[in-house]
Amino acid sequence: MGPCATGEKQSPVNIVMDRTVQGGKPELFALEYGASKTATVANKGSTIQVIPAADETHLLHLASGDYKLLQVHVHAYSEHAINGLFAPMEAHFVHVHTVDPNKLAVVGVMLRVHRHDSDSAWLRQWLPQAPVETNATATVSVAPTFWSDMIDASSGFWAYPGSLTTPECSEIVSWHVLRKAQPLSVEQAIQFMNIMAVTNQDRTDNRMPQPLNGRTVRFYYPAAATK
Repeated sequence: MGPCATGEKQSPVNIVMDRTVQGGKPELFALEYGASKTATVANKGSTIQVIPAADETHLLHLASGDYKLLQVHVHAYSEHAINGLFAPMEAHFVHVHTVDPNKLAVVGVMLRVHRHDSDSAWLRQWLPQAPVETNATATVSVAPTFWSDMIDASSGFWAYPGSLTTPECSEIVSWHVLRKAQPLSVEQAIQFMNIMAVTNQDRTDNRMPQPLNGRTVRFYYPAAATK
């Protein structure tokens, strides 16, 4: 059965804003992402992964140590909910601890359709070239700030201890879900879902929100989101 069925600190969760702990001791949250030139886009069958070039280093500094960016993958719809509401898409920036590989830090970024005719510049750089075939990859050219442009903690973030959202659901993840969402166009959402529809696996690996089981979700204000 494993942690997916028996774990007490599972992810994702429904973040109920008036039940979170406000403020508290500021948690270190600082990006040290290097400049980028290319990225690899990989169709994993149930999601798309975007992977930094091997010669690039992108670090997230937390109170628990330094974490290196491994990959970003996208869920449609979002896995985390805010006050019971899901976003059309959620990007997960997955980082591994530079000393202890059994510690992960994931930054969740919501993407929402805005009333204005705006799209995601981040998606625009790789989504049109994303391979439709499962296990296929493509190399794309990206802007120098490709990775850091998506992570805007200026409106604060929610943090809690949790797990991977796919088997084995290991409870080794420090989650940080940004309050500020990134723009998304309807066309981009449809394009991503169309790619995911062409697969011999489940169309989505989204997991429903899990019980908190006494865990505290803390909200850190913008001042706490800087080094």
